[in-house]
Amino acid sequence: MKFSLRGFTLVEILTVVALIVILAFFVLLNVPAQIAKARDAERKGSIDEIGKFIEEYYADTNCYPISIPTCTNPLVLGDKSYISYLPCDPTTRNSYVYVSEISSCPSWFQLYGNLEYTQDKIIDTLGCRNGCGPMCQFNYGIASSNVRLNFLCQNSSATPNPSIPPTPDPGPEIPLLQYVCAPGGACEAFLFPELSGCPDIYLDDPSCQGQCSDPKNRCHDSRGKTN
Repeated sequence: MKFSLRGFTLVEILTVVALIVILAFFVLLNVPAQIAKARDAERKGSIDEIGKFIEEYYADTNCYPISIPTCTNPLVLGDKSYISYLPCDPTTRNSYVYVSEISSCPSWFQLYGNLEYTQDKIIDTLGCRNGCGPMCQFNYGIASSNVRLNFLCQNSSATPNPSIPPTPDPGPEIPLLQYVCAPGGACEAFLFPELSGCPDIYLDDPSCQGQCSDPKNRCHDSRGKTN
């Protein structure tokens, strides 16, 4: 019996190499997107987890929190600990941004973050393609059932969910101002104190209870002032 020991031709070798290079190119091209999707899954899970505990707080008190601690801190509201460690964004290590009604007993809340994979269809589903939340700088979030995520990009006040019957208007209500200890040590009104990592909020108290002399009571920056 006669066997053929003919090797590969140069053309065959180059063809195989070319196919390997093309396959490797498409694999590498897709890797960043898959990594971004994995981090986004973590973001969504963290935001949903925080939202679950915020709703639990509402069930306990019939109010949403005025503010929540920054990430890595425990979520202790009132005299109850809801979670021992608030998650941070996996890339920036920043806190997710919490917004609530300016009231001593907020009736709604929103929690925002940013997804890396901007082709995620959830961004369009939520109406956040052009931005959501404070200064329209987020593309993902959750909210209590009586507000929409993108209301701050359209109006200066909350837009109720149209599926919920409106309640009778009790008349004009003057919102409570949120005073905080600014970075310089003065007690100032901030529109979005959660953006500045302010540790405490003093409703309608322009003195901040005299707590601003202590640096640990001051906001990290002035982003939340917005004016």
